[in-house]
Amino acid sequence: MIFADVRLGGVMDGVDLAHEVKMRWPPLPVILASEYPRARVGELPPGVAYMPKPWQPLNVLIAAERALASRVMRLP
Repeated sequence: MIFADVRLGGVMDGVDLAHEVKMRWPPLPVILASEYPRARVGELPPGVAYMPKPWQPLNVLIAAERALASRVMRLP
């Protein structure tokens, strides 16, 4: 599972990372967070979850459980 911010240092941001992960490892769950309202959310690949900041640890746990549960349901 990948949990990252939309804003990353360097050439790639979190949305670019999500696209790369989904292209290389489609079943791997990805959750992106950002303090900027709806930052590039329209550009997220299907199945990538978005969490606005500030987030609470329980909300991250719930999002992670949902992402993993949907992954398990899609496995052959």
